Amino acid sequence: MRAVDISVRRWTGAAPPTGEAIAALRKHPRFPEAFAAGISHLVEMYRGNRAISQVLNDRGRVAFGLLVLYLHYSRDAGGLTASRLKTVCSETGLCSPGRATALLSLMRFAGYIASAPHPLDRRIRVLVPTERLISDHRERLRGEIAALALLLPEGQIGLTHIEDPQFIAEMACCFGEAFRSGFRLLDCAPELFQLADRNAGLVILMSLLLARESGDTIPPQRPVAISISELSRRFGVSRPHVLKLLRDANAEGFIQIAAAEPQRVLVLPALGETLQNFFAAVQLIIAYCIRTSLNGMGQADRRMAISA
Repeated sequence: MRAVDISVRRWTGAAPPTGEAIAALRKHPRFPEAFAAGISHLVEMYRGNRAISQVLNDRGRVAFGLLVLYLHYSRDAGGLTASRLKTVCSETGLCSPGRATALLSLMRFAGYIASAPHPLDRRIRVLVPTERLISDHRERLRGEIAALALLLPEGQIGLTHIEDPQFIAEMACCFGEAFRSGFRLLDCAPELFQLADRNAGLVILMSLLLARESGDTIPPQRPVAISISELSRRFGVSRPHVLKLLRDANAEGFIQIAAAEPQRVLVLPALGETLQNFFAAVQLIIAYCIRTSLNGMGQADRRMAISA
C-alpha cells in the first residue's frame, strides 16, 4: 500500500500518469475488484442518444458536459454563456462554434441546461446546468470514486463528500482546468484512440470483458457470447456500427472472432491490459482531483498527507 501512496502523488495535472504509477496501482490486491466495479458502472451509466451523436461523439459529449459545469462553477471563467462555451470549445479543439451551438440547443431541449436570471442583474439571462446534469455528473463520479475507495484513501474520503455541492463544483473545475490545459484521458491509452473515438466504442469493449461465463475472470479467459443486435439496442448504435467496431478490434489484435462461430469472441490479452492500464490512469487522475478539490474547499484531510 505504501508504494501505491507514493506513486499516486506523482501526477500533478501537467502530464499523463507515469507507467510506474500505473503499474504500482495495478499491484494493489483489490485492483481486479475495483476494475470490475469501475467498468461495470461506466457501462451501466452509458446513455446512447442518436440525435446528439450526430453532432458530437461520446468523448466529445462527456467533455462538453464537463465544460458546461466548469464554466458554471469556475470563479475565473466568467460564468456559463453560449459565447464563452463556444470559445472554450474552439480553443480546446473540442468542436467548432457551430457544433457547440447545436449541442447546446439539444442539451437545453433535453433538460440539461436552462436559462436563469443573472445573480447580480436579474434583467440579464444566463445559462445554468440543471439538477439533471449535476445529478448525472454526481452519479458518474460516485461510481468512479467508489471503485477508487477500494484502492486509495482519496476514494474513501471522496465518498464522504459526494453529496456536498461544493465538492462537486470543485471536481468539475479540476476536470475542466485539466482539459483546458490540454490533458486528454486517451493520452493514457493511445492504443485505444481509433476505437474509443467511435460512439459507444469504449463501453462496447468494456462490455466484452463483463460478458464472462460463470467462474471466469475479468478480463475473461474463455470466449464470451455476444449478440450484435443486443449490443446495438443496448448502446443506441446501429448493427453495422457494432459489427465494424468488432471487426476493427479483431484487426487491432484486441479480440479474436472465430469465423466458424461469429457469435463468440475471445478477448485477447492486449485488450485486457490496455483497459486495465487506462482504468488505473483514470483512478490516479480522480485521486489527484479529489485532493485538489478538498484543498480548494479548505478541507484537506491530514490522514492523506495531501500534496496537490
